[in-house]
Amino acid sequence: TETARNQPDRAAVAADGTRATPEARGQDWGTVCPTDPDYRADLLERIEEVGATGDVRLTTLGFPGAEFCHCERCDRLFADSVHDDREDWRADVITGFVVEAADRVAGDLTATLYPDPYPGALRERTGLDPGALASHVDGFLVPLCGVGYGTTYWVESLASGFDRELAGLDTEFAIQLSTDGVETDRLVDLTRRLEAAVDVDSVVYGAYGSDRETLRDVIGRLRETDAPAAPT
Repeated sequence: TETARNQPDRAAVAADGTRATPEARGQDWGTVCPTDPDYRADLLERIEEVGATGDVRLTTLGFPGAEFCHCERCDRLFADSVHDDREDWRADVITGFVVEAADRVAGDLTATLYPDPYPGALRERTGLDPGALASHVDGFLVPLCGVGYGTTYWVESLASGFDRELAGLDTEFAIQLSTDGVETDRLVDLTRRLEAAVDVDSVVYGAYGSDRETLRDVIGRLRETDAPAAPT
């Protein structure tokens, strides 16, 4: 985001000329063009530094929308590629980056998926192809974060969609929930419902500042209910 804001000429470009900067309509953050060679090399160097001794999670992977990227470099690379379909080429670009990242990580490599499980939508929207990525990553993580979780049906619906979308792939499947403004009881209940309804390997939580106390309470409650009954 900082790079796209400070150097907008490096941001991904839509067919209509819109740059994927954080100020652009429909963009929640800034996205550098995935084929930017210098930025890509810097990312891989950082991944290698971290991955030499630990696990790595790749976040905000992919193109920032189905209409990206149409910069001169991407147009040239697509024209010179073996692909006739731009969607296939975009998926190849992202998969290629993940392959390079995987070679630099000694621990587990997790890829974050945009939370859209509708068949084919993830590939069309971001260039992320779970089937192609599965042999290069150890797991997929889907962030389903909301403030307060006043309603939760959408969490269960999206989680169930990914359960079907990722079925048969030899990778871990994790769901991330937020603790932002969420009561302990609601988060415990939502976690339990997900574990019962979806074949998820783990549920992880994003907590910041004062939310950490909520997180401790949630984990404590979940561990209590997981503990075996004491013998009589």
